[in-house]
Amino acid sequence: MWGWNNVITTLFGSIIFPLVIGLVWGKLAEEYKTFGGILAGFFVVGTVWLLNHGIGLIYEPQMTREFAGPWSDQGLTAFWGLFVADLFAGKKVNWNALLSAILGGVLGGLLLYATV
Repeated sequence: MWGWNNVITTLFGSIIFPLVIGLVWGKLAEEYKTFGGILAGFFVVGTVWLLNHGIGLIYEPQMTREFAGPWSDQGLTAFWGLFVADLFAGKKVNWNALLSAILGGVLGGLLLYATV
């Protein structure tokens, strides 16, 4: 059952991932090129994953037996956080890339659901 502590920690865990991606990933990739992108993948995603799932910032009722099924919480928060940040920055929406991302996410979700 969702309580206020679950709502607050889930919001904090969801905000922290796109924020850290936006602040760190580009700088690492710019400074160290390909190796910087790989480092960012390990350190940014790994560190935030440990915060969200290891410590349990994000509340996941689907991890219980009652709501068994796949989840994509960090993928969704990364998308929405960075998408909204780009909109506020005045960048134009690349509809082809957005449609491809949605289609890839749906297909990936269906494949993941089929394996559970």
